[in-house]
Amino acid sequence: MAGLLAKFGSLKLIYRVFIYLSIFLILGVLYYYVLYSPLKKEIENSKQDYDRLVLEVSRIKPITLNYEQFKKEVEILDRQFNMLLEILPNEKSYNLIYDQLVDLAEKNGLKVVLFQPTGETSIDDFHSKVNFNMNIEGEYLEFVSFLHNISFLNRVISLNNFTLTQRKSPEGKSILSVNMSMNSYMFKQAKMGTSEDAQSNKPGEKK
Repeated sequence: MAGLLAKFGSLKLIYRVFIYLSIFLILGVLYYYVLYSPLKKEIENSKQDYDRLVLEVSRIKPITLNYEQFKKEVEILDRQFNMLLEILPNEKSYNLIYDQLVDLAEKNGLKVVLFQPTGETSIDDFHSKVNFNMNIEGEYLEFVSFLHNISFLNRVISLNNFTLTQRKSPEGKSILSVNMSMNSYMFKQAKMGTSEDAQSNKPGEKK
């Protein structure tokens, strides 16, 4: 090793400079291909992935915002629809109106003689009007209180007309016999199996 160094030291300066430069060049080439080039390629790939993700996020973000807005609108519509259901019942809950009116009349001291639906009138594809006759008996103030309290029910109930007949009770009190024509509204419900029944009952077809 010492002899090699002695020979290297005996070379002319220009040769020694050339050898130094060659060594640095070789080291530089090795560094470029072994360390720098793979690292550069990895950085470029990472940048491409980053750009792709940024583009994807910019594309998805408006959709996400639109979905959140749509979700809020659906929640508002759902609340409004539930409020309408409380005012306009469907067929299954319509008996609640009967219970409410009879209970209200009895709480006001009235006797319910008759409560009878008299027909349904279709208004449009979504709701219809149902008519009722309600006959009650009681004193005048009890009847007035009953009419007043109807407005506080969570249902749309209209009084179309009524007739009053006065009579005396066995105790000598003045009793009113009131015949009322009323109506309310309800949502229609789709009846399942209607189309199937219609097809199965076509003329000429046997079951």
